[in-house]
Amino acid sequence: MEIPLPTASQSENERLNELAQSYVKLVLAVGMHDPFYVDAYYGPELWRKECQLVPLSLLDLDAKRLLCELDAVALANADAKLVSRQRFLRTQVASVGYFIRHLQGERGSFDVESMGLYDTQANKFSLESFDSVLTEMAGLLPGEGPLAERFEAFRSGFIVPQNRVPQVFEAAVEKARALTGAHISLPESESFSMEFVNDKIWTAYNWYQGNYQSLIQLNQDQPLYIERCLELASHEGYPGHHVFNLLQEQDLVRNEQWIEYAIYPLYSPISFLSEGSANYGLRLIMSEDEVLGFERDYLMPLAGIEGDIEHYHRVLTCYKRLAYLDNLVCEQLTDGHICVSDAECLLRDYGLYSESRARQRVKFYLSNRAYVINYNHGEESVARWVERGGNTTPVERWRRFEALLRRPLSASQFTI
Repeated sequence: MEIPLPTASQSENERLNELAQSYVKLVLAVGMHDPFYVDAYYGPELWRKECQLVPLSLLDLDAKRLLCELDAVALANADAKLVSRQRFLRTQVASVGYFIRHLQGERGSFDVESMGLYDTQANKFSLESFDSVLTEMAGLLPGEGPLAERFEAFRSGFIVPQNRVPQVFEAAVEKARALTGAHISLPESESFSMEFVNDKIWTAYNWYQGNYQSLIQLNQDQPLYIERCLELASHEGYPGHHVFNLLQEQDLVRNEQWIEYAIYPLYSPISFLSEGSANYGLRLIMSEDEVLGFERDYLMPLAGIEGDIEHYHRVLTCYKRLAYLDNLVCEQLTDGHICVSDAECLLRDYGLYSESRARQRVKFYLSNRAYVINYNHGEESVARWVERGGNTTPVERWRRFEALLRRPLSASQFTI
């Protein structure tokens, strides 16, 4: 009997499978030098157990060799799926190489790091560009005195009491899950557990465990404001990080057997889409009026909060126009143009941060550097992609969003 020879696409896919294994093992090895680098891993446990501490100089050579091997895979006649796979792997491996050199002591500028790790650079804003927003905020906030103090005093009426945080956040999660499940078919076994923590540089974190399970941690160092419940539920859960990861596990790791998606290096191009899509998630599942109504009719009574939620949201809508201040302050700090105290002062004066929140945010900058662009620049890019063409229907936006999560694009692939 004649045995059929593998097709060109089959051979190319098998070669990419081999290189994907090398990529996963390389990321695991780099993770031995930085405990935060591997954000999630649910590949073969044996690979993790076999991983040993390898000198960074050798890992740098491994990354360069892997890039050359990926470039040598000829996909001239391959289908678009394999071309996209090769491009994803190449972009990720290039980022791993950059991070290895970062660990060796090389320090690029904020912009160089943005491109080297995340395959993109964010738009630039000056401090003066935020002046008009602050003027508008001053007209919206009651009272007199420093604007940051007035903002904090106004927001204090919308803090969820700590003893009610679990039930209020759970209600927000259930709402986000129901709205997401109406458009995306979720595995029956998917779920996540919740944990309350302290002394972290972030507000919340999703630790994806594999098998469609996540652990979501909420940091209790700072007050939880009522609007943050839906924001965090959609960002960390539905349709954010939890859904982002489980769809990749379902489609790419299990169905396609593409093992490269079973590992998530935090400082890499995939974070651009991960954070951008998670930030965009609330805009997808609910309109501004629907968010306001749900908070007024359900979350505020659960939290025991009374107040003018309509005016509160007018203030927040204005405040969100300060989002890119994050990048500006972090860039100046990263590039050595300002010191820690200067950064905290800018966040208080222009970002209207409290002293404790400013200290926490600057710690995040020092630890994660250019990562901050993935939130605002990522959200803006995802929004443009999902809403391209204008006048899109909700069904069309959901279809595009789901397709993006199931087959991720790096930033340089976001061409509209």
